[in-house]
Amino acid sequence: MNPIAIVLHGPTSAGKSSLARALQDSADIPMFHISLDAFVEMSRRRDMRSAEELDEALRLHHLNLQSTLSRVAASHFDIVLDLVLRDTSALDACIAALSPRRAIVVGVSCPLAVLEQRERARPDRGEGMARSQFGHPAYSRPYAMRIDTSTCSPEEGARRIRAHIDEQRA
Repeated sequence: MNPIAIVLHGPTSAGKSSLARALQDSADIPMFHISLDAFVEMSRRRDMRSAEELDEALRLHHLNLQSTLSRVAASHFDIVLDLVLRDTSALDACIAALSPRRAIVVGVSCPLAVLEQRERARPDRGEGMARSQFGHPAYSRPYAMRIDTSTCSPEEGARRIRAHIDEQRA
């Protein structure tokens, strides 16, 4: 079978990383979990003292992510990509970097109250990030499918995604 790429797209604390791990755990072949968060964690935000420095760092993170995606897409591994991108051109560039493999883009969401509760439980998230991202127009794009993580476990969400992929292959 041809390797696939699953793109999990949605606001912070929606459950994308938990869903990605469940997809990895249920994979028949090795699956790389690639996350924009991992690229952002390579730099320390406190070292970016100005808006210019932050913009430049984010630009480099996006370019490095796209380069990495192109290289991994050339492998025989499946990919699960976990993104919060609200910049639709950057998101589209990441999806294009996965070519020529098929990319299944999944919208991952949950109600605002759940996002905020999860955000408070995570020490790596600043208060208000979830609220600022919730309902952003970038998350209303057409998706192959949507998962509301408040209504299912990560394992059930992974099963739903795999069932969707199997239906598409049939």
